[in-house]
Amino acid sequence: MALANIGMTRILLPLCVVVVALNSHADARRPEAQHPISVSQLLRQIRAIKYTHTVDGYQIKCDRTKALVWGKPIKFNANHPQDSEATLIDLEKNKIVRTFGLSSGIFGAGFLKDGQRLNIESGNGVVIDLRTASEINYDYYFDTEGKYEECPEFKGQSFLRYSR
Repeated sequence: MALANIGMTRILLPLCVVVVALNSHADARRPEAQHPISVSQLLRQIRAIKYTHTVDGYQIKCDRTKALVWGKPIKFNANHPQDSEATLIDLEKNKIVRTFGLSSGIFGAGFLKDGQRLNIESGNGVVIDLRTASEINYDYYFDTEGKYEECPEFKGQSFLRYSR
């Protein structure tokens, strides 16, 4: 009987190790496992930042490294009478990268599949280069159909105060 238990242990122990290894490999492929910061921590970071605008919406990148937060300016600037502002945030460093003034309302935003650009849905659209945090000017209408990044939605990934 004891020999049977030892033999069974020799078989089950390596099998358990394989199952645990495969399970952790599968977890690493899930988007929420790619970034160690929890959604609740991301939302606390977004709320803790002092913006020059209201928070009427935000969008978090699938890999949870960046977010765009937008709203109406709190203080009117006569030298730059923008209608809306959008703030790009580096969630890994927990800091503002840049705030953009826009001459029309913002209806949403989306990070593009290439991982290098962000589209702000405002007027004709504003495309931001995430590497340089600068606006990309196109001589034509930039069509975003099918170009937004795709990942399983996670709670708190986006927020829109005003529905479309």
